[in-house]
Amino acid sequence: MKQRLTYLGFFLTPFIPVIFYVVSAGTGYDAYALSIVFGVYAFVLVCNQFYLASQPAFLLKLLSAKQVRTLHSTSPLLLLALGGTHALLKLNVGFTLSTTQAVIGLLAFVLFFVGILSALMLFANTILTKRMAFAAIRTNVMTKGLTHQKARAMHNLMVPTGLLVLAHVVLASTSDFTYNPWGMSMLVLWMVYSLLSYLNYRLSGRKRRGT
Repeated sequence: MKQRLTYLGFFLTPFIPVIFYVVSAGTGYDAYALSIVFGVYAFVLVCNQFYLASQPAFLLKLLSAKQVRTLHSTSPLLLLALGGTHALLKLNVGFTLSTTQAVIGLLAFVLFFVGILSALMLFANTILTKRMAFAAIRTNVMTKGLTHQKARAMHNLMVPTGLLVLAHVVLASTSDFTYNPWGMSMLVLWMVYSLLSYLNYRLSGRKRRGT
């Protein structure tokens, strides 16, 4: 039961900042509001990736280490789908890729795609990677020079990419602190905390899981 509640909380808690952002936008229930929903939810998933990678002690008590790793491996697929839909909806309502914020968002999406693809290719363990067809693709890629070390290096780009996503969100009009202090504060604080948790885990040499 506690595991089900943990998974439920993982996928429902992003709606807390989503509500603040949608209310602050004051646009009603249109394509723009939907783009905000997808964008904010995707941002929280980015933060969660760093937090899951840090192997937090309390989460390991609720889920097994294997379940935490599986959640970390499968969430990026949802993240990419939400981020891509967010961008398409913004373009559909008239936004362009000519602004600094949009360029930063696009760059972050491309880097996330590369990092997630590298993980899928070599060390992620998901339902997708267990399929024989994907295993064949993975073998073909490895024979062409993508080593485990190179994939790791590409995957490590996720930390600076997380900072790019943070910049993208902070530059958004809906992040104006004057009318959306709670929503913006939640996102910034969660990103900072998640990144610090992950960096602490890496700097500790991964000797103590869950600390």
